[in-house]
Amino acid sequence: MKVLSDESLRLGLEHGFIDSSVSASEEFKPQLITNNPLRKEKVITTLKQEMEKCDEFMFSVAFVNSGGVNALAQEFRELDRKGIKGRIIASQYQNFTEPRALKDLRKNKNIDLRVITEKVSKMHTKCYIFRHGDSYDVIIGSSNLTNSALCDNMEWNLKFNSKNSGEIIANILSEFERNYEIATPVDDLWIEEYSLIYNDLKHFRQALKTGIPAIPKADQKRIQPNRMQAEALKGLEEIRAKGEDRALVISATGSGKTYLSAFDAKIASKKFLYIVHRNPILNKSMQSFEAVMEGTKTIAKYDPVLNDLTADCTFVTIQTITKEDVLAKIPKDWFDYILIDEVHHAGAPTYQRVINYFKPKFLLGMTATPDRTDDYDIYKLFNYNIAYDIRLKEAMEYKLICPFHYFGISDLTFDQVSEDDKTKFLKTEMDQRIDHILENAEYFGYCGDRLKGLVFCRDLKEAEDYSREFNRHGYKTEWVSGMMDKNLVETCIERLEADEGTNLLDYIFTADLFNEGVDIPAINQVIMLRPTESPIIFIQQLGRGLRHHPGKEYVVILDFIGNYEKNYNIPLALSDDRSYNKSEARRFIAAGDSIIPGNSTISFDEISRNKIYESIDNSDFTEAKIIMDGYKSLKMRLGRIPELTDFKKYGSIDALNLLSKYKSYHNFLKTKDNQYSISFDSDKEEYLDFITKIAAAGKRRLEVEALELLMNGTIDLESDLRSIGVETSNKNLIQVLDGSFYTSNVVLVESCEGKYHASNKFRMMMNDAAFSEHVIQIIELGRSNWTELYSNTYEGTDLVLNMRYTYEDVCRFLNWPKNLNAQNMGGYFYHKETKTFPVFINYVKGEDVVESQKYEDRFENRNTLIALSKSNDNRNSARMKVVENSMANEVGIHLFVRKNKNDKGSKEFYYLGKMMFVQFIDNNKPVQIEYKLKNDVRQDLYDYFNSE
Repeated sequence: MKVLSDESLRLGLEHGFIDSSVSASEEFKPQLITNNPLRKEKVITTLKQEMEKCDEFMFSVAFVNSGGVNALAQEFRELDRKGIKGRIIASQYQNFTEPRALKDLRKNKNIDLRVITEKVSKMHTKCYIFRHGDSYDVIIGSSNLTNSALCDNMEWNLKFNSKNSGEIIANILSEFERNYEIATPVDDLWIEEYSLIYNDLKHFRQALKTGIPAIPKADQKRIQPNRMQAEALKGLEEIRAKGEDRALVISATGSGKTYLSAFDAKIASKKFLYIVHRNPILNKSMQSFEAVMEGTKTIAKYDPVLNDLTADCTFVTIQTITKEDVLAKIPKDWFDYILIDEVHHAGAPTYQRVINYFKPKFLLGMTATPDRTDDYDIYKLFNYNIAYDIRLKEAMEYKLICPFHYFGISDLTFDQVSEDDKTKFLKTEMDQRIDHILENAEYFGYCGDRLKGLVFCRDLKEAEDYSREFNRHGYKTEWVSGMMDKNLVETCIERLEADEGTNLLDYIFTADLFNEGVDIPAINQVIMLRPTESPIIFIQQLGRGLRHHPGKEYVVILDFIGNYEKNYNIPLALSDDRSYNKSEARRFIAAGDSIIPGNSTISFDEISRNKIYESIDNSDFTEAKIIMDGYKSLKMRLGRIPELTDFKKYGSIDALNLLSKYKSYHNFLKTKDNQYSISFDSDKEEYLDFITKIAAAGKRRLEVEALELLMNGTIDLESDLRSIGVETSNKNLIQVLDGSFYTSNVVLVESCEGKYHASNKFRMMMNDAAFSEHVIQIIELGRSNWTELYSNTYEGTDLVLNMRYTYEDVCRFLNWPKNLNAQNMGGYFYHKETKTFPVFINYVKGEDVVESQKYEDRFENRNTLIALSKSNDNRNSARMKVVENSMANEVGIHLFVRKNKNDKGSKEFYYLGKMMFVQFIDNNKPVQIEYKLKNDVRQDLYDYFNSE
């Protein structure tokens, strides 16, 4: 439970309103709560954090819509499960509050819901109150309980804490109680009556729109390119201006590729051919072209029998155009501009036949997923000309796609997956699982007048079984597969999309269809009943619901998460991050709402969240396959061997994962890429390994700048470093560079009359241009990493809060003259010369730890740590005396924490800053020590450390 002491409150208020230099806990500082994409802040993040730990909640909000309620659905459900009571007062003011939102709130039995009607008062408050024991947190300002207000609009809210004896909270609670008494309790009958008013007004507004006199066609506003399309059109124009005859556009599903092609064809073609692989997409694409062309060009679907080629824009499926007898009817150069949709299929023989036959002046390929698992090089096909590349994250930022509310839900098969074969999906009793799926599908719901759902299953047998079971529970569903007649599949889609009729569908179940090449904008709920084996497949399936559609403000994504080894793919896919950086993946699980752009939201229940953490911890992101997949994809895109900085520049794997496994880029290339022909002797390879170790991560600026100066021929390294603003008052840098810190054979510097310069051996190596190029790339990567991640150093140290460090890093960045073996340091070590005392904590002890070493280190809250000494220390031992007298003797105690030591592929600790000794709690061996952290543990890390 959150405990608010008078002192904590006083310090928080003093920091917030009197003197910002006063140190106070983040939890108790007054805060401005906004939606700020640059700082990755959203109002909803703070609301969720408060809901997760409160003892009671009270909302007084003027407007409530289904998007706002649905975005918090997981939190409302968890509060209901825990029996935590809440009261919500909404307003009928302007009849804006949605009846659907009120219905959804009433699904939670713990919520006492009331509405202040317009007859009583025009209530316009926006206040969220959370009780924690005898104290309160209050968020008051501009945000209603709507999706946009919680995630995207420009909002200002003030969050503050109060003891229950404070006057302000007393007044707020008094006002809330007064409004509560005059508000009307909401029941099904009230919602039914209000729905009549709401719907009449809704229809009236629509009638006003339709009743406006028609605008003459000449005065109607033409369809204009959106931001993505305008930038892509510019890219296409630049490529053609260079004399290139082909280009590739990479664009997330639903972001407007078809309109883009129409805009470009309108200005850049005389005879245009659009090749697509399904008839429904063809028909919708023709409609988009007609809207853009406005009669300026003729548009037709190709009929191989008539062979009419007179239209300006011809549309055809790949199945038709690839036939040899059809191709023979069409002159090879008839079309000056050919577009291939879903061009990632271009490696297939059907596509190759068409591509090799025609000779257009310009060939355009469009796809959302250019990176293939079959090793076909799409980029090479288009001469590496990428006119535009917009992935999921950018599409959300530009609001090109429909926002989604993603819910990660623990599967009933969670603890029932065979240890012998975790790839097999072992079913529970069918009725139990169906009940579980339906309970969640009905609770989290959908946006729109009726349900239009798509369900992805593991295989066709499951698709058929689940469809049958859903039908047995009163739903109308069908299952489809790639082996079925296409007309039957299209009929199912039409029944799902339709709003009226007697044979409508609620769901379509599939396993091998709809990952791509299907356009069903009306889908408002997607259910995933299969493991996430690949970020590519995940994004394809997610994309089925991301097209905008009238009446669809968001799409609900329900992902049932089992005990799968590759659950780590979920945060990688949702965040659109292919770096395979464990810290970023963990942070997304805890704080995805703030990271993901716009009105989209991310929620996990506790079990599924912990299983993803476990999957990340147990996976080795430096394994050869992950590295090679990322490397090959990047090389294909660039058409050359990538440079080290290219990995980050083009959103590929983190180059440090590669370097961690292979020690240097040279070592990787010589063993993994046959096109790399450079060889070095063993000395140069040893030097490259060493330089990579000390500089590539960019964890300290000193090594990066020193290496560049040494390459440029400095004769006084320390003086030249000072001239560019780099402090060199300690000896540690020289000890690293002369090899004494590591007791290394690598000697990068030598001294002459007290001035340091490159060693003769290093200088001779730099005469080799290939060797120098590798060092330059290491320096560039290190500088990039330092600038982005490590430049904001902490309180005069070379360390950065919340970044990860090895034992070796800590010795180096605390400026010790020698690297110490991890076993010699143990859980902590006092370095007398530098007066530094790093404390290393494995927060969760492994089963292999002997009983005497299973110390129960624990966070009491975000700024209080109870740590246990080594088993042979008591409060009177020398090391504990150092701790006890650390303040008086100005000893810096630095905290480093990792979840457990079994994190595969990584032996790093999160740096959490300095901490102060408070007291010894007992006289036992080992002794319990209470520390106060100078900085609160960041919320996402605190949640991760304490996850089970």
